[in-house]
Amino acid sequence: MRNPLLSLILCAALMPPAAMAQDYEPPLADEPPPSEGLPPPEEPDPLERGLENFMRNLLQQAEPHLDRLGRDLGDTLGAVAPVLQDIGKLMDDVRNYQAPERLENGDILIRRRADAPPPPPVGDALRDMLRPAPEDDPRLAPPPEATPPLPERDPENEIEL
Repeated sequence: MRNPLLSLILCAALMPPAAMAQDYEPPLADEPPPSEGLPPPEEPDPLERGLENFMRNLLQQAEPHLDRLGRDLGDTLGAVAPVLQDIGKLMDDVRNYQAPERLENGDILIRRRADAPPPPPVGDALRDMLRPAPEDDPRLAPPPEATPPLPERDPENEIEL
């Protein structure tokens, strides 16, 4: 046979299937790989095992609270995201502003350049957030006569602590 490729194909075809398949099974993910010629691993000391158990228990107990915190933060971010988008649109281009200026009292002013185009309008979400609460705005607060008066104190019917 002159063609080595043809001889290789012929050898592979005539080889019994058992010789082609090896008796190798990869280790499962939970099992450590077999150590060939290495000494067995040392047992972890009791302090290390105790610390590991403590951390595992701590994380198991904290998991529901961390899940709730994650949901709450997600809800908060969802509520604040439109406001942050409005603030980003309000800033428009940095080149339309002068360098920041620090006043003596610590305030920082960032003035818009005189030659800059007019600023973009304030978005609805930001406008709603900046609106005063009804109890802070005298125009929106209910008149004092609409609030029912508190009942007079009756010391005989009160509970002493």
